[in-house]
Amino acid sequence: MALPLVWLADVLRSAGLTVVETPGWKERTASGEQPAAVGVLEHHTATPASYDNPAPSVQLCIDGREDLAGPLCHAVIGFDGVVHVIAAGRANHAGEAKASGPNPAGDGNTLYVGFEWDYQGVEQGPSPEQHGAAVTATVAVLRHLGRPLEAARGHKETSVTGKIDPGHVDMDRFRADLVTKDQEDEMTPEQDAMLRRLEHELLGPRGPQGEIQGWQTAVGPRTIVAMLVDLVNSMAAGNQQAAPQQGLRGPEAIKAAFEAMPADQAAPLLAELVRIQQQRQPAPGA
Repeated sequence: MALPLVWLADVLRSAGLTVVETPGWKERTASGEQPAAVGVLEHHTATPASYDNPAPSVQLCIDGREDLAGPLCHAVIGFDGVVHVIAAGRANHAGEAKASGPNPAGDGNTLYVGFEWDYQGVEQGPSPEQHGAAVTATVAVLRHLGRPLEAARGHKETSVTGKIDPGHVDMDRFRADLVTKDQEDEMTPEQDAMLRRLEHELLGPRGPQGEIQGWQTAVGPRTIVAMLVDLVNSMAAGNQQAAPQQGLRGPEAIKAAFEAMPADQAAPLLAELVRIQQQRQPAPGA
């Protein structure tokens, strides 16, 4: 009789992830009640990982430890974003779980599909590729289960013994990323292209690890959003602090901020400001 999560590799691969199926995963299970999953539980392995050694914990998660029989999760997400599928049956990853979000309390090993992110978790956080793969994998599984995105939880949110995993991951922010991913997947190619163009204009080109860098300006790397926030804050602070770097106030401060921007970024912002000003003009005959 097939184990309950034999669909896992296909669902993850269909979401665009790189998936490695470990030998025997479709028949691998721990003893006990089989999963009837209502959510996805995120963990970290507590093992240092790197791009050169991105998934050092795969075999441990298959075999288990002296104090806990394997499998220890359903999939390991490597530091490079590759997903290693471990088990289609019960995995000893969650223990007793308290109620969290829309998910009830009970046996976490039956309530959750368990993802182990392979990184150390205290001195080391997840890589951008790992975080992105976890977002994609979690959305894909929750869609398959027909469960809301709020059903994604961190072990630290369900543990009754004080677990801290996944370390360096704000679960509220992670769930917000799930919403963004879900919305992006529902966009048309034209809508997706428009969103990415707007992001590029506001935040600048991304760095080599996907980080926000901002545009190179006369005052250093800055996003347009950050420059406008600084400008508004400085003007609101009063005349003496309107533009502390240049001693400028009012229109002159705005002019200086525009001059600091790259021309191809100042132009669309100026056009938008002109549009707003036009909307503020009274209609003819009013």
